Amino acid sequence: MDNNDKRKDPTTLPTTRKEETNSMVHVLRKTAAITSLTLAVNGLAHADVWDLPSPQPSDNYITENVSWFADQVREATDGELDIRVHPSGSLFPGDQIKRAVQRDQAQIGVHVLSAHQNENVLYGIDSVPFLADSFEESARLWEVTRPALDEMMAEQNLQLLYHIPWPPQGIFFDREIESPEDAEGLKFRAYNTATARFAELMGMTPTLIEEAELSQAAATGMVQSLISSGDPVYNHQLWDYLPHFYDAKAWLVLSHVFVNKDRWEALDEETRQEVLAIAAEAEQRGEEQARELTDELKSRLSDKGVAINQPNEELQAEFNRIGEAMQAEWLEKAGPQGQQLVEEYRAMQ
Repeated sequence: MDNNDKRKDPTTLPTTRKEETNSMVHVLRKTAAITSLTLAVNGLAHADVWDLPSPQPSDNYITENVSWFADQVREATDGELDIRVHPSGSLFPGDQIKRAVQRDQAQIGVHVLSAHQNENVLYGIDSVPFLADSFEESARLWEVTRPALDEMMAEQNLQLLYHIPWPPQGIFFDREIESPEDAEGLKFRAYNTATARFAELMGMTPTLIEEAELSQAAATGMVQSLISSGDPVYNHQLWDYLPHFYDAKAWLVLSHVFVNKDRWEALDEETRQEVLAIAAEAEQRGEEQARELTDELKSRLSDKGVAINQPNEELQAEFNRIGEAMQAEWLEKAGPQGQQLVEEYRAMQ
């Protein structure tokens, strides 16, 4: 049989077609695998990664709250929005977080806006002494001031998402304080303009110290007093350095969670609504945790040897005097807008 006959031999055709078919199936499978891998890689490449710096350590309830928020957002968006939390000031220290988010060096952050009232006095409204010194009053003040804060932050390329209250602020000392004179000259840790002014009016020397630096500052005598909810004192194990607490209930400072506005507006509407819904849940969780911590912190500190004191008559009179002076100063600096906000808040009481 010649070569032409062999090519025409019907017994050879099935084998040839089978080989061709197998070869085609192999190519199709390989192409499908490459396509699937490409789609997976592209999916990862298009995930929107946001860095979230926090000044507080990972076991602090503020950082725990934003970590919960980040996990919920990641789950709700199937990983398309991946928020990565950086605790303990490891990415940016507290006083640099707001600016970093404005410039998109970090895409989202958490910090106390009252630390920035040198930019706009309204940022410090939650830290006016004895203006709102309970969770109920703090919530009413927030309701009144939120629209103004939204507008101010938008002008700085920021979108405010939610806030987390701290327990009411008391004062820690390295010694027993019976009268205002006992506090004169002490080195006081300040974290915003209000705390620095409080120290000045009480005759102490304020020094701006970030939370991450507290342990060393207390150990070296740079901090002899501070005003706090007690959480930083417990977290940084400062009870040996500041063993006297006076429950002044001066105010409830707020930590705020905010995002770069350009990044926010780049999200689709559905994603923004999902994030806002989770932010509302996180805000509620944060208040519940702060309420639980209020008495729990005092108990924990007491177990570590901290004396939990109510201010005596003389000290309370001094705190009231300072509060009245600081309210008057703040209202004068805040101008008509700040005065109107305070009037609206007081009308709700």
